[in-house]
Amino acid sequence: MINKRKTLSFCTLVIPWLTIPLIGKNTFIRFMPVATFIGYFFGLLSETADNNKWWKVKNPLFPKNRLDISYLLGLFFITTIWVFKLTFGNFFKYLATNIMIDLVFSFPIAKLFTKVGVFEFKKMRPKHFFILSVFMAIIIYLYQLLVEQAISKESNQN
Repeated sequence: MINKRKTLSFCTLVIPWLTIPLIGKNTFIRFMPVATFIGYFFGLLSETADNNKWWKVKNPLFPKNRLDISYLLGLFFITTIWVFKLTFGNFFKYLATNIMIDLVFSFPIAKLFTKVGVFEFKKMRPKHFFILSVFMAIIIYLYQLLVEQAISKESNQN
């Protein structure tokens, strides 16, 4: 079973990166700051979650690290860029897409990861994680608007 867990974690890290050529270099660079920002935030949140036993990463790809690096640097990072690529500029489309993704992750995927033995909610309930994820989606949309505004302002000065 441990090999299946490691394989799932490895796939969660590597497979999303295989889609990078489809995203495009300029789009990747454009949305990398927001993906990095939310990655840092969820990294800090994961530390807090571990300390407070909100959830537990049971079999991290990198055992000395309490964070699920495979998820944060793989699936989560690349999905963030994809969502922004496909929806940025239309907030309602962005929000609807995030709600659907967050629903799927918070319930069936979290349940699958628990069943396989990779991850499990402890004190935090899936619905609370879902609400937190949607709230953060709104925050990072605003963050990306600020990034776009700063880039536009800098371009106009040159």
